[in-house]
Amino acid sequence: MKRFPWITLALVALCSVADGTAFEYERSHEFWRLLTGQMVHWTPRMALFDLGMLLGLGAWLEIRGDRRLAAVALALGAVLTAFAVHLSPDLSIYRGSSGMASALFVLAAVRIADSPDPWTRVLSLAAVALFLAKAAFESLAGQTLFAGELPEGVRVVPLVHLLGGLAGFMGGTANVVPLRATARSRAGSASRPR
Repeated sequence: MKRFPWITLALVALCSVADGTAFEYERSHEFWRLLTGQMVHWTPRMALFDLGMLLGLGAWLEIRGDRRLAAVALALGAVLTAFAVHLSPDLSIYRGSSGMASALFVLAAVRIADSPDPWTRVLSLAAVALFLAKAAFESLAGQTLFAGELPEGVRVVPLVHLLGGLAGFMGGTANVVPLRATARSRAGSASRPR
């Protein structure tokens, strides 16, 4: 039976109808805006790229059976983005879900890398290398690579992308390492006499 990607669809639907000025993060004592600011975007193009990544990768991960990993990566990506934004004193207003999209992108690459096919692993590593190159470009150039021009006074925050990617990596490897260790311990215990 195919799994329905309800987490992804609910998140994208919520982000699609959220009002920018009501939910954006402004440096104040309304700390809940650290999370709601990730539901709104500066431009339609930015929303298209962020929400397109969330929808495509999230649905793919959920349908293939990685719903829990996707949920963990999204939550961890959102929390790490909130910390990055809060700990950047020069950042007074924030909008964008690219931290969560980055988390799903790297999580998808980690899950693909778990394939026994060496070419699939190479493609997965290439995807992560391109992700890091994109973040380096945005750091050096001070502009987005895909989201287009941002309004005057708004800047790209590559740290959010990197921390989102870290969240995806942590979510993906946290699942892979224990499974392999468990499989080895089972294989070892099956061969030992009792």
